[in-house]
Amino acid sequence: MSSIRHHLRGIDYTLRAIAVAALLLATIAVLQEVLLLVFAAALMACVLRAAAVWLHSHIGLGTGWCLALIVVLIVLLVGGGFWLQGPRVTSQAATVADTVKREIQHLWSVWQDNPLVQRLMPRLRNQAGSMLSDLTSSMPGVVSSVLGIGGDLVVIVATAIFLAASPDVYISGFLRLLPPGWRPRGREVMEELGSTLQLWFLGQFMDMLVVTILTGTGLYFLGVPLALTLALIAGLFNFVPYIGALAGAVPALAVAVGQSPQTAAYVAVLYLAVQTLEGNVISPLIQKRTVDLPPALTILSQTMLGALFGIMGLILATPLTAAAMTAVRLVYVETVLENHAHENTPDKP
Repeated sequence: MSSIRHHLRGIDYTLRAIAVAALLLATIAVLQEVLLLVFAAALMACVLRAAAVWLHSHIGLGTGWCLALIVVLIVLLVGGGFWLQGPRVTSQAATVADTVKREIQHLWSVWQDNPLVQRLMPRLRNQAGSMLSDLTSSMPGVVSSVLGIGGDLVVIVATAIFLAASPDVYISGFLRLLPPGWRPRGREVMEELGSTLQLWFLGQFMDMLVVTILTGTGLYFLGVPLALTLALIAGLFNFVPYIGALAGAVPALAVAVGQSPQTAAYVAVLYLAVQTLEGNVISPLIQKRTVDLPPALTILSQTMLGALFGIMGLILATPLTAAAMTAVRLVYVETVLENHAHENTPDKP
């Protein structure tokens, strides 16, 4: 009798899990863009809330007032930074773009007389014409996408502030959607997810900061122009692991080629050394105290989410993976182990 009850309970649990998974997949398919915006807002809200709680523990001011103070400070820092350094950074970014364009033209002028290049010229010309045509036809879409990103950013920031101001209201409202027996586990999962996202962001920020400092220092001593701007680009691109490291090195290499091939070689060695140090020493040390993700799983999640959801999916792939691993561990793995241990516990006489 007990074995039949055990099998029926296992079938019931499996059917519930399948139903929940099917519902989640259907919801994701229909509301994928909205869900990405909600997740981005939740990630920002977790960070703001953690900062407000930390400030509250140090100065004793109310958490709400601490959150308001943090938001005001962020606005002042960002606005003041753009006002003081915005024109300079914009000018340097334009210089970097012009340098990259000039070096590409220079390399083309050097290699266009090569016999192999001459054989490929007709095909390259046709492909270039096709790419230019596609780019021209897609320009309205690009403009609307840029405007859409600006609107999405406003929605994310505003939603994050409201979520961070009163998280218990939204958590309690979400838990009411669950059966009463699932609500304690649901609250535990929500709290653990918030902690995971906070730790992930802290680790990622520290990683970006270290990469920016090391890259900027190396470029400065190598005498590469625009060292600060190039270091900021490398640090910001490092927000997207693995892929961002390659993209962040391209502007620096283009600027270095304009000086000399030897300088370009030194810059390539610098970026390789920084990324090797980051991947093998800095990142593991940070992840020991934050969130440790398997590299293969991170790359696969970036590839899949980038293909499905575009740039937003690529940016949010790593925190989504961290949150998913935490949810699976709490909802499925630990629940199954607890049920198994409970069923194997002998009844007291």
